[in-house]
Amino acid sequence: MVKADESMQNLDAEEKQEYIDKLNEHRALQNMSVHATNSAAACDVRLTLDSVFKILDALAVRTGMYTCVFASRGHVYDTAQATWFGTDNVMDFWEDVLQMEADEIARKMEQWACVQNMQRVCTRLLNSGLRTIAKRHDIRINYANFDIAIKEKLSIDLRGWPEGISFQSPTSINDLNALLKIRNALKDRQRKKFNGQLAACRKRGEVVGKPRKKRSDAGVSRKRKRKENTSTSKRAWASGSSMQAPKSAEFIPTSEEESSEDDE
Repeated sequence: MVKADESMQNLDAEEKQEYIDKLNEHRALQNMSVHATNSAAACDVRLTLDSVFKILDALAVRTGMYTCVFASRGHVYDTAQATWFGTDNVMDFWEDVLQMEADEIARKMEQWACVQNMQRVCTRLLNSGLRTIAKRHDIRINYANFDIAIKEKLSIDLRGWPEGISFQSPTSINDLNALLKIRNALKDRQRKKFNGQLAACRKRGEVVGKPRKKRSDAGVSRKRKRKENTSTSKRAWASGSSMQAPKSAEFIPTSEEESSEDDE
Protein backbone atom coordinates (compact mmCIF):
# COMPACT_ATOMS: atom_id res chain seq x y z
CA MET A 1 0.00 0.00 0.00
CA VAL A 2 2.82 2.41 0.80
CA LYS A 3 4.61 1.63 -2.46
CA ALA A 4 1.43 2.24 -4.46
CA ASP A 5 0.80 5.61 -2.77
CA GLU A 6 2.68 8.34 -4.63
CA SER A 7 2.40 10.80 -1.74
CA MET A 8 4.42 8.44 0.48
CA GLN A 9 7.42 8.13 -1.84
CA ASN A 10 9.26 11.40 -1.27
CA LEU A 11 9.30 11.74 2.53
CA ASP A 12 12.02 13.45 4.49
CA ALA A 13 13.54 12.00 7.67
CA GLU A 14 11.23 13.95 9.99
CA GLU A 15 8.06 12.77 8.23
CA LYS A 16 9.29 9.16 8.20
CA GLN A 17 9.97 9.29 11.93
CA GLU A 18 6.51 10.75 12.55
CA TYR A 19 4.84 7.86 10.69
CA ILE A 20 7.00 5.34 12.56
CA ASP A 21 6.00 6.86 15.92
CA LYS A 22 2.33 6.70 14.99
CA LEU A 23 2.68 3.06 13.96
CA ASN A 24 4.44 2.15 17.22
CA GLU A 25 1.75 3.94 19.21
CA HIS A 26 -0.98 2.07 17.31
CA ARG A 27 0.71 -1.28 17.99
CA ALA A 28 1.13 -0.45 21.69
CA LEU A 29 -2.58 0.40 21.98
CA GLN A 30 -3.51 -2.85 20.25
CA ASN A 31 -1.32 -4.87 22.60
CA MET A 32 -2.44 -3.20 25.85
CA SER A 33 -6.01 -2.02 25.20
CA VAL A 34 -8.92 -3.67 27.04
CA HIS A 35 -11.91 -5.08 25.20
CA ALA A 36 -15.33 -3.59 25.91
CA THR A 37 -17.23 -6.91 25.95
CA ASN A 38 -16.49 -10.49 26.98
CA SER A 39 -17.38 -11.78 23.51
CA ALA A 40 -14.79 -9.49 21.91
CA ALA A 41 -12.18 -10.67 24.42
CA ALA A 42 -13.02 -14.31 23.71
CA CYS A 43 -12.66 -13.71 19.97
CA ASP A 44 -9.26 -12.09 20.53
CA VAL A 45 -8.19 -15.05 22.68
CA ARG A 46 -9.18 -17.56 20.01
CA LEU A 47 -7.45 -15.73 17.14
CA THR A 48 -4.27 -15.03 19.12
CA LEU A 49 -3.96 -18.60 20.38
CA ASP A 50 -4.49 -19.97 16.87
CA SER A 51 -1.58 -17.88 15.58
CA VAL A 52 0.58 -18.94 18.56
CA PHE A 53 -0.17 -22.62 17.94
CA LYS A 54 0.79 -22.28 14.28
CA ILE A 55 4.09 -20.61 15.23
CA LEU A 56 4.89 -23.38 17.74
CA ASP A 57 4.06 -26.07 15.19
CA ALA A 58 6.44 -24.47 12.70
CA LEU A 59 9.09 -24.19 15.40
CA ALA A 60 8.77 -27.92 16.18
CA VAL A 61 9.17 -28.79 12.51
CA ARG A 62 12.26 -26.61 12.10
CA THR A 63 14.05 -27.37 15.36
CA GLY A 64 12.38 -30.45 16.89
CA MET A 65 11.49 -28.43 20.03
CA TYR A 66 8.87 -29.87 22.40
CA THR A 67 6.42 -27.23 23.67
CA CYS A 68 3.10 -27.30 25.49
CA VAL A 69 0.70 -24.46 26.37
CA PHE A 70 -2.19 -24.27 28.86
CA ALA A 71 -4.57 -21.32 28.63
CA SER A 72 -7.46 -20.43 30.91
CA ARG A 73 -9.83 -17.55 31.53
CA GLY A 74 -9.00 -15.30 34.47
CA HIS A 75 -12.50 -14.41 35.68
CA VAL A 76 -15.66 -16.38 36.28
CA TYR A 77 -17.68 -14.14 33.94
CA ASP A 78 -15.29 -14.50 30.99
CA THR A 79 -16.61 -16.58 28.09
CA ALA A 80 -13.26 -17.91 26.84
CA GLN A 81 -12.83 -21.63 27.39
CA ALA A 82 -9.77 -23.30 28.87
CA THR A 83 -7.62 -25.08 26.31
CA TRP A 84 -4.24 -26.74 25.85
CA PHE A 85 -1.80 -27.36 23.02
CA GLY A 86 1.26 -29.57 22.56
CA THR A 87 3.67 -30.36 19.77
CA ASP A 88 4.37 -33.95 18.73
CA ASN A 89 3.64 -36.32 21.65
CA VAL A 90 4.65 -33.96 24.47
CA MET A 91 1.24 -34.27 26.17
CA ASP A 92 2.08 -37.90 26.99
CA PHE A 93 4.53 -36.52 29.55
CA TRP A 94 1.69 -35.43 31.85
CA GLU A 95 0.05 -38.86 31.75
CA ASP A 96 3.25 -40.94 31.98
CA VAL A 97 5.06 -38.92 34.67
CA LEU A 98 2.37 -37.04 36.63
CA GLN A 99 -0.54 -39.43 35.93
CA MET A 100 -2.75 -36.49 34.92
CA GLU A 101 -4.55 -35.87 31.65
CA ALA A 102 -4.25 -32.54 29.87
CA ASP A 103 -7.99 -31.87 30.18
CA GLU A 104 -7.82 -32.29 33.95
CA ILE A 105 -4.85 -29.91 34.20
CA ALA A 106 -6.68 -27.27 32.15
CA ARG A 107 -9.82 -27.65 34.29
CA LYS A 108 -7.89 -27.27 37.56
CA MET A 109 -6.00 -24.31 36.19
CA GLU A 110 -9.28 -22.63 35.20
CA GLN A 111 -10.75 -23.28 38.66
CA TRP A 112 -7.65 -21.90 40.37
CA ALA A 113 -7.62 -18.73 38.25
CA CYS A 114 -11.34 -17.98 38.78
CA VAL A 115 -11.16 -18.66 42.54
CA GLN A 116 -8.07 -16.49 42.95
CA ASN A 117 -9.73 -13.58 41.16
CA MET A 118 -12.97 -13.90 43.15
CA GLN A 119 -10.99 -14.03 46.41
CA ARG A 120 -9.50 -10.63 45.60
CA VAL A 121 -12.93 -9.19 44.75
CA CYS A 122 -14.50 -10.34 48.04
CA THR A 123 -11.53 -9.10 50.08
CA ARG A 124 -11.70 -5.70 48.41
CA LEU A 125 -15.45 -5.39 49.06
CA LEU A 126 -15.07 -6.29 52.74
CA ASN A 127 -12.19 -3.90 53.39
CA SER A 128 -13.76 -1.03 51.45
CA GLY A 129 -17.01 -1.43 53.42
CA LEU A 130 -15.14 -1.37 56.73
CA ARG A 131 -13.14 1.72 55.75
CA THR A 132 -16.30 3.53 54.68
CA ILE A 133 -18.07 2.87 57.99
CA ALA A 134 -15.03 3.52 60.19
CA LYS A 135 -13.99 6.55 58.07
CA ARG A 136 -10.41 5.36 58.16
CA HIS A 137 -8.15 4.37 55.26
CA ASP A 138 -5.50 2.52 57.31
CA ILE A 139 -7.65 -0.33 58.55
CA ARG A 140 -8.30 -3.88 57.40
CA ILE A 141 -10.51 -6.68 58.69
CA ASN A 142 -8.92 -8.93 61.30
CA TYR A 143 -10.72 -12.20 60.62
CA ALA A 144 -9.10 -14.21 63.42
CA ASN A 145 -9.87 -11.60 66.13
CA PHE A 146 -12.92 -9.98 64.56
CA ASP A 147 -14.96 -9.89 67.80
CA ILE A 148 -12.26 -8.07 69.75
CA ALA A 149 -10.51 -5.95 67.10
CA ILE A 150 -13.61 -4.84 65.17
CA LYS A 151 -16.73 -5.38 67.27
CA GLU A 152 -15.48 -4.21 70.66
CA LYS A 153 -12.98 -1.54 69.62
CA LEU A 154 -14.86 -0.01 66.69
CA SER A 155 -18.44 -1.10 67.54
CA ILE A 156 -18.87 -2.37 63.98
CA ASP A 157 -20.56 -5.66 63.13
CA LEU A 158 -20.82 -7.52 59.84
CA ARG A 159 -24.34 -8.31 58.63
CA GLY A 160 -25.56 -10.27 55.66
CA TRP A 161 -22.88 -12.98 55.67
CA PRO A 162 -24.29 -16.03 53.79
CA GLU A 163 -25.60 -18.84 55.93
CA GLY A 164 -23.74 -22.13 55.84
CA ILE A 165 -20.35 -20.47 55.22
CA SER A 166 -18.04 -19.98 58.18
CA PHE A 167 -16.73 -16.44 58.64
CA GLN A 168 -13.13 -16.39 57.47
CA SER A 169 -10.84 -14.64 55.06
CA PRO A 170 -11.90 -15.08 51.40
CA THR A 171 -8.32 -16.06 50.61
CA SER A 172 -8.85 -19.19 52.73
CA ILE A 173 -11.95 -20.27 50.75
CA ASN A 174 -11.31 -22.38 47.66
CA ASP A 175 -14.95 -23.10 46.77
CA LEU A 176 -16.01 -20.92 43.84
CA ASN A 177 -19.74 -21.25 44.63
CA ALA A 178 -19.14 -20.07 48.21
CA LEU A 179 -17.15 -17.08 46.98
CA LEU A 180 -19.94 -16.16 44.56
CA LYS A 181 -22.47 -16.26 47.40
CA ILE A 182 -20.27 -13.97 49.51
CA ARG A 183 -19.79 -11.55 46.64
CA ASN A 184 -23.51 -11.40 45.84
CA ALA A 185 -24.37 -10.87 49.52
CA LEU A 186 -21.86 -8.01 49.83
CA LYS A 187 -23.10 -6.37 46.62
CA ASP A 188 -26.73 -6.67 47.75
CA ARG A 189 -25.82 -5.17 51.13
CA GLN A 190 -24.14 -2.21 49.46
CA ARG A 191 -27.13 -1.66 47.18
CA LYS A 192 -29.59 -1.65 50.10
CA LYS A 193 -27.42 0.74 52.08
CA PHE A 194 -27.17 3.14 49.13
CA ASN A 195 -30.94 3.06 48.56
CA GLY A 196 -31.52 3.70 52.28
CA GLN A 197 -29.24 6.72 52.18
CA LEU A 198 -31.10 8.13 49.17
CA ALA A 199 -34.46 7.64 50.89
CA ALA A 200 -33.20 9.38 54.04
CA CYS A 201 -31.95 12.35 52.01
CA ARG A 202 -35.29 12.69 50.21
CA LYS A 203 -37.14 12.45 53.53
CA ARG A 204 -35.12 15.36 54.89
CA GLY A 205 -36.07 17.40 51.83
CA GLU A 206 -32.66 17.35 50.23
CA VAL A 207 -32.42 17.46 46.44
CA VAL A 208 -30.89 14.25 45.09
CA GLY A 209 -29.42 14.65 41.64
CA LYS A 210 -29.92 17.51 39.23
CA PRO A 211 -33.60 18.47 38.86
CA ARG A 212 -35.06 18.82 35.38
CA LYS A 213 -35.75 22.31 34.11
CA LYS A 214 -39.46 23.11 33.91
CA ARG A 215 -41.07 24.27 30.69
CA SER A 216 -42.15 27.86 30.45
CA ASP A 217 -45.70 26.74 29.58
CA ALA A 218 -45.94 24.10 32.32
CA GLY A 219 -49.54 23.36 33.35
CA VAL A 220 -51.00 24.62 30.07
CA SER A 221 -52.77 22.10 27.87
CA ARG A 222 -51.17 21.71 24.47
CA LYS A 223 -52.68 20.22 21.32
CA ARG A 224 -50.67 18.10 18.96
CA LYS A 225 -50.31 19.33 15.42
CA ARG A 226 -51.11 16.79 12.74
CA LYS A 227 -49.48 16.69 9.36
CA GLU A 228 -52.10 15.71 6.81
CA ASN A 229 -49.73 14.64 4.03
CA THR A 230 -47.41 12.46 6.11
CA SER A 231 -50.02 10.84 8.37
CA THR A 232 -51.84 9.05 5.54
CA SER A 233 -48.64 7.67 4.04
CA LYS A 234 -47.47 6.35 7.40
CA ARG A 235 -50.74 4.59 8.02
CA ALA A 236 -50.75 3.17 4.51
CA TRP A 237 -47.31 1.55 4.68
CA ALA A 238 -46.98 0.83 8.38
CA SER A 239 -47.63 -2.91 8.09
CA GLY A 240 -45.41 -3.56 5.10
CA SER A 241 -45.90 -3.99 1.38
CA SER A 242 -48.99 -6.20 1.77
CA MET A 243 -51.14 -3.22 2.69
CA GLN A 244 -52.59 -1.23 -0.21
CA ALA A 245 -52.06 2.49 -0.60
CA PRO A 246 -55.11 4.81 -0.24
CA LYS A 247 -57.03 5.48 -3.43
CA SER A 248 -56.87 8.94 -4.90
CA ALA A 249 -60.02 11.02 -5.29
CA GLU A 250 -58.89 12.33 -8.69
CA PHE A 251 -60.10 10.68 -11.95
CA ILE A 252 -57.71 10.25 -14.83
CA PRO A 253 -59.51 10.16 -18.22
CA THR A 254 -58.71 7.30 -20.55
CA SER A 255 -57.77 7.67 -24.18
CA GLU A 256 -61.37 6.89 -25.33
CA GLU A 257 -62.81 9.60 -23.06
CA GLU A 258 -60.24 12.08 -24.32
CA SER A 259 -61.16 11.34 -27.96
CA SER A 260 -64.89 11.69 -27.24
CA GLU A 261 -64.31 15.05 -25.57
CA ASP A 262 -62.32 16.23 -28.58
CA ASP A 263 -65.13 15.21 -30.96
CA GLU A 264 -67.63 17.23 -28.96
